Amino acid sequence: MRFREWLQPARRPADDPSMGRETRGGGRAGGRGATLVEYALIISVFVFGSMGAIQKLDDKSGDYYTNASNDIGDLPQTGIDTSDNGTVPTSSTTSTTTTTTAPTTTTTTTTTTTTTTTTTTTIPTTTTTTIPTRSTVTELSDVSTDNGGNYNAIARVRIRHNQTAAAINGATVTFRMTDRQGSTTTKTCTTDSSGRCSVTWSRSDSRSPVTATVTNVSASPVWDNVQASVLLYGP
Repeated sequence: MRFREWLQPARRPADDPSMGRETRGGGRAGGRGATLVEYALIISVFVFGSMGAIQKLDDKSGDYYTNASNDIGDLPQTGIDTSDNGTVPTSSTTSTTTTTTAPTTTTTTTTTTTTTTTTTTTIPTTTTTTIPTRSTVTELSDVSTDNGGNYNAIARVRIRHNQTAAAINGATVTFRMTDRQGSTTTKTCTTDSSGRCSVTWSRSDSRSPVTATVTNVSASPVWDNVQASVLLYGP
């Protein structure tokens, strides 16, 4: 509101003496001329103020472009001809060649040596011992019997073949018999088909036991000379 009031010319009161003079001097034409002058002043204020702002903007933009140009000029000038001879700069192209070396493969041949071990087995010499054919005593037992105040000291023997274990028939067997008190006697018997025979010595019970020992065998094959003994007990 104040701006519009400032643009409008001030009104004078009706009783103002000058009012009559304005009317007489031309009235409305003088008021229009004052208004145009005021508008021209206002526009000039805006124009001069805008010109100052535009000048400041122009200065700042000029500084900006100058700095940008300097920054670009500082960049490395590769492949750009800066001479003034008017020739077209020639672009320099660097060609890089990459050489790839193929890996070398080394093949190692492994030689396998097979060693054959020869095992020699020595078989020991077998020595065959030939056992001579003999007659031998295979059994000697006490078969004594009671005879009242005395007892019959009886020894039974068996003779066999030492290799075939066959009974020796007809062999004569000799015994030496000794009682408890040291009395001695010799007895003989002849084997039957079973290879057995026996000898008897009657002694009192107080002379027990009697020792019977085979001292000789007369047979075919010959005796092996291995003696045998047995104790003969009374009841």
